[in-house]
Amino acid sequence: MGSKRNERLKELFLQEITAALRNVNGINANGILTLTGAELSKDSKVLHVYYSVLGTDAERQRKDTILKANAREIRTLLFKRLCLRTVPEIVFKFDETPEKASKLEDIFKQINSEHEKTDENPGSRD
Repeated sequence: MGSKRNERLKELFLQEITAALRNVNGINANGILTLTGAELSKDSKVLHVYYSVLGTDAERQRKDTILKANAREIRTLLFKRLCLRTVPEIVFKFDETPEKASKLEDIFKQINSEHEKTDENPGSRD
C-alpha cells in the first residue's frame, strides 16, 4: 500500500519540480536539463531527484550549482502548492546513465565496424 503512494508522490513531485524549474533564473541557459527520475526514502523525508545535462562539463557544473542553490526554495514552493503534511528535503543528483549509454553505444558501433571489416576480408586473419 505504501509503495503505490510513494510512486504517486514521486510522480507528483517530479511534475511540480519541473514546473518550478521553469521559473528559476539561468536554468534554461546553455545546455539542456532533463529530470530523469526520483527516489523517495522509505520514511518520505528525502527525495533524490536525478537529472542529466546535454552540454559541456562546465554547463553541467553550472546547472548543478543552480539546482542545489534553489532546492530549498523549490521545497517551499511544493509545500505551498501541495496539500501534504510534510514535503521531503530535495537532493539533486547528477544521473550518469545517459553518458554511460552513449559510451556503450560508441563501443558497440566500433565492434560492429571491426566485425564488418573482418567479414569483408575473411582471409586476412590467418
